[in-house]
Amino acid sequence: MTAHRVVLRLIGVTAACSVGVVSMASTRLYGKLAPQGHVAREDRIVRRWAKRMCRILGLNVETRGTPPSGDFLLVCNHLSYVDVIVIMSQVDARLLSKAEVKGWPVLGWLARYAGTLFVDRERRRDLPRVIADIRAMLALGRGVVFFPEGTSSPGIELLPFKPSLFEVAAAGELPLATAALRYATPPGERPAQWSVSWWGDMEFVPHLLAFLRLPSVDATLTYGEEHVRGSERKALALAAHDAVHAIFEPVADELGEDAPTPPVTR
Repeated sequence: MTAHRVVLRLIGVTAACSVGVVSMASTRLYGKLAPQGHVAREDRIVRRWAKRMCRILGLNVETRGTPPSGDFLLVCNHLSYVDVIVIMSQVDARLLSKAEVKGWPVLGWLARYAGTLFVDRERRRDLPRVIADIRAMLALGRGVVFFPEGTSSPGIELLPFKPSLFEVAAAGELPLATAALRYATPPGERPAQWSVSWWGDMEFVPHLLAFLRLPSVDATLTYGEEHVRGSERKALALAAHDAVHAIFEPVADELGEDAPTPPVTR
């Protein structure tokens, strides 16, 4: 049954992505002829695609609190490659991701299709370009989401936030919305910190196949009630960390198994 589920989901993902790409290409072509409203049209396509992907992958998404809207910056903890799908099924936004993702199989293609913004974390000179891209996205009336931990984790604790990407919010004293993600698997299935969270030196393909075998996954996306403001990026990063920590629920109290390899940055 599990092998059958994996095959059906892979077929479903392929079909959903193919339809989405055609829809987006048509919408962008039409947008050149009729620019008014093109942002809203693209956002509807991405939102529908993400919701369809959640259904195909068995992701049951529960939201708590009020999601941000319009032009906003949203920071969230980072657990897995499916975070992007969950968040984009709920808000009209684009994700900010590390540049390496562009070259990843499947995930890189999906990220580019969804309009992801990329940053080269190894090149400090890349930051001004990224900040300009974020401002351009906000000017379109669209949100931007980023994961300031800088890496995905098992979800046992919230990692420290890297301050560099808070520069755009600090420079413009823009309000930061906050959110926290948590996953849970059904009783009897492998715990989410191993089967959903993707961290350390876990290999992508084996992890993905194990994830696709799960009958379902409960995803909880909790939004913070208050926005965070500040004019200094380090202080803003600390304030945002406190705000996310206040709504953060651990995936588990402990790993429950021996870690296969030491954690590395993703």
